[in-house]
Amino acid sequence: MKDLRNKGRRAFLRGLGGISIALPLLEFTHEKVWAQSGVAKRFVTMFAHGGVITNQAANKIYSANGNENGTNLWQPADMGEALVLGTIHQPLRDHVDKLLVVRGVDNYATRRQANAGTGEHGLNNALALTVSDERTGPDGKERATGRSIDFAVAEELGRINPTTFNRIHLYVRAHDYGSPYYDSAANRVSGERNPKTAFETIFAGVTANGEGPTPEQLRLHASRRSILNGVIASFNEVKPVVGKRDLMTIEAHLEHLHELEAELQAPAVQCSPPTDNFSDPNTEQTAHLHVKIILAALRCGLTNVANLEMGDVITPWTPTGHPISEASVGHGLHKLQRTVGPTGADRNKYDDWIAEVTDNHQWRMSIFKELIEGLDDPQYAEGDMTMLDNSIMLYTSEFSEGARHCGSNMPLLLAGSAAGQWRTGRHLNFMDTSNGYTTDHSTHNLFTSILQACGSTANHFGNNDSVYQGPLPGLLA
Repeated sequence: MKDLRNKGRRAFLRGLGGISIALPLLEFTHEKVWAQSGVAKRFVTMFAHGGVITNQAANKIYSANGNENGTNLWQPADMGEALVLGTIHQPLRDHVDKLLVVRGVDNYATRRQANAGTGEHGLNNALALTVSDERTGPDGKERATGRSIDFAVAEELGRINPTTFNRIHLYVRAHDYGSPYYDSAANRVSGERNPKTAFETIFAGVTANGEGPTPEQLRLHASRRSILNGVIASFNEVKPVVGKRDLMTIEAHLEHLHELEAELQAPAVQCSPPTDNFSDPNTEQTAHLHVKIILAALRCGLTNVANLEMGDVITPWTPTGHPISEASVGHGLHKLQRTVGPTGADRNKYDDWIAEVTDNHQWRMSIFKELIEGLDDPQYAEGDMTMLDNSIMLYTSEFSEGARHCGSNMPLLLAGSAAGQWRTGRHLNFMDTSNGYTTDHSTHNLFTSILQACGSTANHFGNNDSVYQGPLPGLLA
C-alpha cells in the first residue's frame, strides 16, 4: 500500500490513460432499437491528411499568373447552387444527388491562433475536428483542449441507440502530422492500422448465418474479460489511496467498466461480417478492407459512429503512378503547387504534377465512394430510406491548401441527408470574394449543425468563441 502512495497522483493518471491501450476500440454499451425519428442515425468521417489542391490563401485567392499556378481541383465546375462536381470529386458523379459541397467555411479556431491561418501542421491537425483552443504538450507539440466532433456525436447517438461500440476508428497508414481525433482535452486518439486486428476485435462474438462463434472468437472474448477484470481490480486497489477528486474519477470509470462487464455476458450479435483475407495487406488493400469492416459494423448495428483516417498517401498504383520522384509523401506534391506556375522554378513539371495530384486525390475520393455506395445499397434500406439517407458522412482534411497550411475555406464534403433533414445535391458557398476573401462562417457552425441533426439541443461546438454560435445556415431541407 505504501508503494501505491509513493506512486502519487501523476502516476495514477498515467495509468488511467493506459485504459485505452488495454481495451482497444472497445466501448461497450447495451444495444436497443432506435426510438427517435427524424434524427440522423449514424455519423461517418473520412479524414484525408495533408490538405487538398486549391488556390486559397488566408485572405486571398491566388491567380495562375506567377510562380503559383492557381489550380483549384476541389471547387465545383459551376459556382451555382446546383452541384456540378469538380475535378477531385469526379469519382462521385453517380451520387451527386446525395452530396453537399460546402465552401467558404473557415476553421476559425486555427485562423485565430495561428497567424491568420498559416499555422504549423500540428496545430491544424489538432483543431481540424475539435475547433478548440490549443495548448502545448510536454513534448512541445500542439494539443487540442476539447474533444473531436465524432466523440460528441457518439455520445448523443448513444443516448438514443446504445451500441456495442461507442465508435470505431480505422487508419490507413501513411505520413501524417498527428491524429485530429480527441476523446477529451489533450488526449489524442489513434485508429487501428491492421485490418486483421480490427476485424477480430470488432466482430469477436459475432455469429454469421446462425453459426456459433469460432474458437478464435471465443478466445478473444475470453481475453477481453480477462483484461477487463484486471483493469477493474487495479481501480479497486488504488481507490483507498487517492484523494477525493481522483476518487470521483475512479468511481465514474468503474461504473463504465461494470457496464462493459455486463455487455461481455450478453448474447452474441448475429449479422454478416466480411469474409476477406485480412493478412498482410498493402496500403491500397488496407483502405478497401477498412471500408468493408466499417460498412459491416454499421450494417450489423455494432456502432453508430465510424472514422476512416487516411495518412498522406502517395498512390503509385493509380494510372499515372508516381512521376514526381522527389515527392515521397502527398504533402510533397502539395508544396509543388507554389512553384509549377508559368514563372515558377518547377514549371516544366506541371504536366506530371497535375496528372499525379489528380490521380492521388481522386483515388482518395474513390474510397469515400465505396463508403457511400455501401450505405446507399437498397439491400440494407431502412423503410423508404437507405442507410446513407439516414446518415451524415463528412470528408475533410486539416488544410484547404496543403502548400500553405491554410485553414481558410476548408475542404468540406457531406453525404447523406441526416434522415431527411438536409437538402442534398447542392453547392453551398459562403465565400465573399469582392475584396480578396472573407467569410462569416466557421467549422464551429458546421459541427453544431451535425450535432443538432443527431438530436442535440446544443447551439455551439468547439471553443467558447462568441462569434461563431449556432448552426450553419442553408443546410435544412
